[in-house]
Amino acid sequence: MKLFEVASSDRMETAPIVPLILSMSTPVMVMLLTQALYTFVDSIYVTRLSSQAFTAVSLVIPLQSFVTAVSCGTGVGVNVLMSTAFGKKRADDAFAIAIHGLLLAVLDWLLFLILSFFALDAFFDIYAVSNEVRALGTEYIRILVWASLFVFVSTVCSRILQSTGNMSFPMLFELIGAVVNIVLDPIMIFGLFGFPRLGITGAAIATATGQLCTMLLMLYMLIRRRDLLPHRASVLKASFSTIKDICVFGFPTMIMYSMCTFYIAGLNAVAVHFSEAAVSAIGIYYKLQSFLLVPTNGLNQGITPLLGYNYGSGNYLRLWRTLFVSTVISFLSLCTGTLCFWLFTRNLLEMFSPTAELLSVGIPALRIISTSFPFFVFTILNPTLFQATGHIKENVFVTIVRQIICLVPLAVIFSRFGLTYMWLTFPVSELIAAVLALWYTYKLYTGVLQIKEEAVSPFYNKRIRDVGRF
Repeated sequence: MKLFEVASSDRMETAPIVPLILSMSTPVMVMLLTQALYTFVDSIYVTRLSSQAFTAVSLVIPLQSFVTAVSCGTGVGVNVLMSTAFGKKRADDAFAIAIHGLLLAVLDWLLFLILSFFALDAFFDIYAVSNEVRALGTEYIRILVWASLFVFVSTVCSRILQSTGNMSFPMLFELIGAVVNIVLDPIMIFGLFGFPRLGITGAAIATATGQLCTMLLMLYMLIRRRDLLPHRASVLKASFSTIKDICVFGFPTMIMYSMCTFYIAGLNAVAVHFSEAAVSAIGIYYKLQSFLLVPTNGLNQGITPLLGYNYGSGNYLRLWRTLFVSTVISFLSLCTGTLCFWLFTRNLLEMFSPTAELLSVGIPALRIISTSFPFFVFTILNPTLFQATGHIKENVFVTIVRQIICLVPLAVIFSRFGLTYMWLTFPVSELIAAVLALWYTYKLYTGVLQIKEEAVSPFYNKRIRDVGRF
């Protein structure tokens, strides 16, 4: 069976919802877990170099988040459009979207390369850190900037495969890349088996090598499958409108992740006035958060093609059921995460070889921040519904409220009462955004999407704006 064959849509339409969600999401969760290992393993080994090295790696998290933002935004745009095209039985449109997604991935990398060349020094000027920390951070991120091409291309390739319901190969390829990184990290950082001791540069090279392996495997899969990438001239022609559509549908995800770049930079700028240990505590939290959010982000990516397909085919009742089941699974996992952060706080911190100062700062930080976890289910999954049904403005507004209007301004306000109070910005921001997301979801539910499933034509083809009213 061809990888893009529309006949595979039967599973999207008729398979039991819970097993289907798990089958679509579990491989993504494994893939996200392996991606989280990249920076996590780097951090574990880098802490053994020096506390300055770990602070340097923590400071450049926003730049890595920016790469993730743009690549995931492009990938989601490709995924949503391809899934919707499949739901409407338009295979040629899906082929064209895949081609343009790969082209856009390369353009994303070129733009990031140019921006980094001019803005990298200005980025480090934001922080009042020692020259040693600045030099180490620059040394580390410059390598990853050049290697970001591997991330952009492999992310789009992964979403192309996911849009067809193929989750296994992306998971396998990400796992192979993570294993390569884990194996090379101690060898290159500490100079084992005759390799030179490269320190923080070795950590960056190991990460880049793992990402390169993943990209090559993804491309090999696309090239090997002759039926995957079309050879018809009419499909291969560049179309500005297709690129624009990918950007429009990927924009909310891009905004959500790119805001992470700015708010982490803003939080670091506030925290550094207390101590470098406070910056390290934020870095540790985001390393741990990447694992905590694996189930929720896995569900988020797993249900994206399901929501898009059911929207495209007019199967709205199944769309709502998909969202409900995902919400329950995500909520349970996030509450478990909060419990673990409270019970095993010291154990989590001790993985990073903390100083006494870092322990005194990090323990209350992780416990307070963890109270925000249950709200993630509404601020992550509900906007996916808005995005899949074309309500881009509402999706973007929830993201901006959560990560721009609330997070950093509240951190500045709360920091006036002390460092412990600054951590309250996380649960308060998530609560406000969750209430807003639930309000939009209620308004959407009481709109056109409430129509009975049996009354909807499977070839429903109205404009996106007719799906729900706000």
